[in-house]
Order: sequence, then structure tokens, then C-alpha cells
Amino acid sequence: MREQLARLRSLVDSQREYRDQCLNLIASENTPSPFVEGMIVEALNRRYGFYSGSDPDNQHYRGTKQVAELEKLAQETARDLFCAEHVDLRALSGNIAGIIAMFALGEPGDKVLEVQNAHRYAHKLATSNLRVDLEPIAVPWDGPSFNIDLDATLELIAEHRPKLVVIGSATFLFPQPVREIRDALDQHRPDAILVYDAAHVMGMIAGGRFQQPLAEGADVLITSTHKTLAGPQGGMLMTNDGDLFDQIGEATAPLVIANHHLARIPALAATFLEWKACGSAYADAIIANAKALAGALEARGLPIVGAEHGYTESHTVIPVVDAYGTGAEVAERLEACHIIAGGTGVPDEYGSHGLRIGVQEVTRYGMDEDDADAIAGCIVDAMAGESSVKERAIELANRFKTVRFTIDAEANGGERL
Repeated sequence: MREQLARLRSLVDSQREYRDQCLNLIASENTPSPFVEGMIVEALNRRYGFYSGSDPDNQHYRGTKQVAELEKLAQETARDLFCAEHVDLRALSGNIAGIIAMFALGEPGDKVLEVQNAHRYAHKLATSNLRVDLEPIAVPWDGPSFNIDLDATLELIAEHRPKLVVIGSATFLFPQPVREIRDALDQHRPDAILVYDAAHVMGMIAGGRFQQPLAEGADVLITSTHKTLAGPQGGMLMTNDGDLFDQIGEATAPLVIANHHLARIPALAATFLEWKACGSAYADAIIANAKALAGALEARGLPIVGAEHGYTESHTVIPVVDAYGTGAEVAERLEACHIIAGGTGVPDEYGSHGLRIGVQEVTRYGMDEDDADAIAGCIVDAMAGESSVKERAIELANRFKTVRFTIDAEANGGERL
């Protein structure tokens, strides 16, 4: 036991030390600010918050009146930030939020159009051992623009009259045609429900620098609460339709969620308040840094997906790495040099292999546009096997240590950019 305890401590310390010395460019990760982390109330994880339906006051456990008030405050701050009438914070991840949406809004035999480079909730349920009776249909994708092929999608809507359409992406560069799809659904099947998966771009939405899906015609927004939003890990669903909200509440508990991990609820409220105060500047910096990094990588010879459209309007950049190997091989080379990114496929028009790079965390910790060339140099040299890259990457990582775009909880509640 003593040996295992020592190994446990060593592994935890090793992980912390390694990640502290890395350039983290994973597109689905972020670190909450000290203000938000200070609102993660670990003692609440010893308690149960469980209610069926959609009213936090309907608690099944005693001793939870303050818990209910905390959740209602977090909902209030989310409604204010996202201009949504109804918010449910109980999903434990964005993926679970999507599964809840399918159970809440789908019926046996429903056709579901869904983007393929996303979580494909209907597909997962239909092909699981449970064989949930949904018929998933791929939303057509246009490779060169890295976006939904709108004309082909409108034809599918007219042909299939789907009950559900799920858009959004796990590799999200540009706003998608929400209004046009909603208009087509209104024409061919007015009772159809349009779901927008905002997990990767929720920070840009919070900062007012991306499309606003609910205002453009989406019926339900599903998302995670970390990634670009930089809150504690979890998920949420929001809508402006009270009937849909009631359906979501009924599908959430007790079917999918019982206790919803209460420690994160105060931190979610803090996250939404932080974005209200500082979000537009943070979102601006993320997008500017992503574009600058894409340009610097292209200048070093890497083709960039979406270059003809300005590279990206989000946190994500996708360089094509065929000249250096597969995405997985290149990502492993980068990891050895303390640069963390993920391999991905790219549209056939661009090649075969790419990297999915996100700049949201390094932006939070100090990156600006002037740093793009140095980061791009580390990435390309690491792919080429240059031995000095590790030290350069660690030096850069050590420069990015000051948290920006946050509320300074120590200065009389003052706000600090």
C-alpha cells in the first residue's frame, strides 16, 4: 500500500508539472480562472440535488433550500448572458446534453438530420445495443468552405421532412446557416425542431462574437460549459420555448441525471458573470489569435482549411499536415515537444490529415497576435523533428502564466481585464 500511495502522489505531481510546462492547443480544453475555480464548492459534492421536471425548488432531498437558490441564481445569470428564457444546467457534459435532447424531443421512427463531424447523437443511439428507433441522416457538408452544404441540405429537408435537425460541429470554424434551415423546416415541417450544438463556440457566443443561434431560429441550444466558455466541466440546454423546456426537464431526471454534481453550480454562475464583464474582449482576442496563428502556419508552408474564407471565425485552426505524416503521428511528435494538439481528418479537397488546434487557453494566459509566429515555428519545427523545440515550447509556456479576462475577486469585487 505504501508503494501504491507513493506512486499515486508521483503520478499526480508528474501530470501537474508536465502540463504546466506545455503549450496547450487542445480545442476542447480550457482552464477556469481563479475567480471561477474559487467558486467550485467541493463540500456540495457530498450532497444530493435531485428534482424531476424543470423546477429546482422541487427537490427530493431535504436540506437543499440553499442548493435550489444557487441553481436558480446560476440559471438567472445564464438567461441574462445568453438571452434565453429557459436554462437547464443538470447535464454533466455536452454529450449528455445532446443525449437528453434526443430522448426529450424524439419519438420512435423520427428522421434526424445531423452534422457528421459532430457528436451524432441520433446515430449513436440508433446504432447502440439499445437500437433506439431513430433514423439518422447525414447533413451534407461542403469541404472547401468547411460548412454545411446549404442547397443540398434544403433538398434533404424537402425530401425527408425530418422531425429533428442537429447542427453545430466538433471542429467549428464558421457560423452555420441557422435561419435558412429554420425557414426550410417551417415550409416543409413546421413542427420540426432545430437543435444547435454550441459546445465548441459557446465562449464566442457568450462574448457576442459568433452567431446567436436562438435569435436566428434554433429551438434548442445544447452545449458543454468548459471549452471556450472556460467554466467547470459540465453541460447545459437552453430554449425560448416553455413546452420544449418541460420536455427537456422530464427527460433529464430521473432518466439520465439523478444528482447533478452540485460543486460546479456556483462556479457556473461565476463563469456567466465573468463573461458578462469581460467576455467580448476575451472572444475578440481568441479570434484574432486564431487568425494570426493560421496565417503564421500558412506562411511556413502549411495549407490551412478555410483559408479562402479567412481561416476561422472561432478558436479553431486546422492546418493540413500530409507532408509530415498522419494527424496522430504529428500530434505525438508535438506532444513529445510539450505542444498539445489533436490529430483530425480534413476534407478531401485539402488532403487527408490535419491538426485541430485551439487557442482559447493560451489566449487566456497571455498569448497575443505577436506570439503567433513563435508558436507556429515551434509547431512546424516539432513536426519536422527538430531537437531544440521542446526547450522553446517550455519557454513560451512559461511566458503564458497571467490569467486575463477575469473578474478580480480580491479588489473589492472590481473587474479586471
